[in-house]
Amino acid sequence: MDLFQAYPQLAETESPALRGRLLRLISVAGFVYDETSYYFELGQSRFWGRLASGGASIGVGTAKIQPDGSFPLHHGLIRHIRKAWRFEAVLHPASYAYVLDESGGTHVVSDVTVSTPHFFVLTPPRLGGGEVPDALVQAVYLLPSRRVGPSPDAVSLLRVDRSALTDFLSVDVWRVRDALAQPWAELLTADTLPDDAYLQPVLALRGLRRLVEAGVIPGKSSDPALASLRQGLTEG
Repeated sequence: MDLFQAYPQLAETESPALRGRLLRLISVAGFVYDETSYYFELGQSRFWGRLASGGASIGVGTAKIQPDGSFPLHHGLIRHIRKAWRFEAVLHPASYAYVLDESGGTHVVSDVTVSTPHFFVLTPPRLGGGEVPDALVQAVYLLPSRRVGPSPDAVSLLRVDRSALTDFLSVDVWRVRDALAQPWAELLTADTLPDDAYLQPVLALRGLRRLVEAGVIPGKSSDPALASLRQGLTEG
């Protein structure tokens, strides 16, 4: 799906990461958090990778769906979280959006509509051929939530204390047993994970790390755009 078809409010932006570019929206994701914790989704076993050592590599990221043409896109994401996670989530209204471009730049887009995602992560296209976009895009919302049921049985979640988010993100790859040895982490799952497996951050989580390194902590900063500008990010 074309990014500007999904989010026409971005069409007039002066952001150099967006303006005049062919951008393809490949997925819609959301960071779920409550008053005490952030919640991250672990990849299902059929998607685990294998390391040279023979151990498993488990993707850790967010709730995610593919854009299906129905609008607004975050409604489908919230329905997925309600069904698969047994959480009730709501949209955190946006006033700013961040664009994390594929070359490592971070841009602030101001005065966006309230239904705009909190940030967009751009990556280079993976395939050649005709009509290759300039970049692929994942849109990421903030979704404050309250838990309404027991631990989910359809997905595995990693709960991280909000106060420990920086500690969690400061390590590139966690071994499962090392992560669960931390007082601020808890596994919410009906499955048993190999304790020697590695948790490998996927696209949205890598984007979150870039924001946190710039001083922007979703759901915590009172004015994330001002926080980012103090770190020398680009507005527009």
